[in-house]
Amino acid sequence: MMMPPRMTPSCAGLPLRWIAVAVLAAVALPLLVAHAESKPNEKDLVKAEAHLSVDRLPAGSKCQILIRLTVQPEWHIGANPPLNEEDVVTKVEWKGKLGSKLLQVKYPVGKKFTPEDGTPQLVYDGKVDIRGTLEIPADAGGSNEEMEIIVHYQACNDKICRIPTTVKLAAKLPVAKPGEPVKQINEKLFAPPPK
Repeated sequence: MMMPPRMTPSCAGLPLRWIAVAVLAAVALPLLVAHAESKPNEKDLVKAEAHLSVDRLPAGSKCQILIRLTVQPEWHIGANPPLNEEDVVTKVEWKGKLGSKLLQVKYPVGKKFTPEDGTPQLVYDGKVDIRGTLEIPADAGGSNEEMEIIVHYQACNDKICRIPTTVKLAAKLPVAKPGEPVKQINEKLFAPPPK
C-alpha cells in the first residue's frame, strides 16, 4: 500500500476545535493543557501542556519553559530538524501581548522511522519535551502576560498522515514587579539530565 503524499504546512487552515485550560495550584503553579482534534468526536492524537520553572514570570529577566507533547500510541509527529527537507516538522510558536519572547527553543532528537513507502524520516512518539527560555520585559512587571503557545505538527501512523494542524495553549500569567523575587518550582522537570 502506498502512503499518501505528505502534506505541506500550507494545507493547515481547517476548522480546529481547541481547548486550553490554565490551572494554578496552591503555589500559583502555571500548567497549561490543550487537545487538538481534526474532526468532532475523533480521538485526540496529540495532547500539549506547558510548565514554567517559576511561580510568576520575572519582569526584566528570564525563566525556563517546558512544553510537553503526548502523542497517542501508534502515531508519530515530525521531528525538528527533519531528515528530509519536504517533511513537516513540529514547531513551537509563542505570542505574548506584553512583549515576552520565547528564545533558545531546544527540540529533542527524533527517532528514525521508515514508513511503507520506504523513505526514512525522523519522528517523535510518546512523550516529547520541548524546552525554551522566556524573556520578559521589565515594563511588564505587575501585569498579567496574555500568552499563547501554538504547536504546529502533522500526525501520522504506519499507513496515513493527517493534514497538518495545530494545538494551542492560552493563559494569563502573572508577572512579578521588577526586582520582586519569584519562587522556583517544578524542579524535577527542569533538573539537568543525569550524566
